[in-house]
Amino acid sequence: MAFDVLHMNAVLADAISATTVGDALEVSDFRSGSVQVTGTFVASLQLQVSNDGTTWVSLGGAIAAAGLTTLAIVTRYIRANTTWTSGTSITITMHLKR
Repeated sequence: MAFDVLHMNAVLADAISATTVGDALEVSDFRSGSVQVTGTFVASLQLQVSNDGTTWVSLGGAIAAAGLTTLAIVTRYIRANTTWTSGTSITITMHLKR
């Protein structure tokens, strides 16, 4: 999916409360962004990137707490994998810029 915009907001995970492999988001039209994790949870979140949508590589270390991180984008896809332990829910949002 290509976008003809300067900025885009996307939700990688919306109030999840189970172990899950997130859907891939195509980000090849963007060069930078931020990822915000919110919620009350005990879980491990791992951002993964891919150029072909089949072979995935972990991006940085696992995220274990709510917070915000920035990233440079040089891949075609990004997704979030969540290993759930307990809590209420996790929401993962991205803000992307060209």
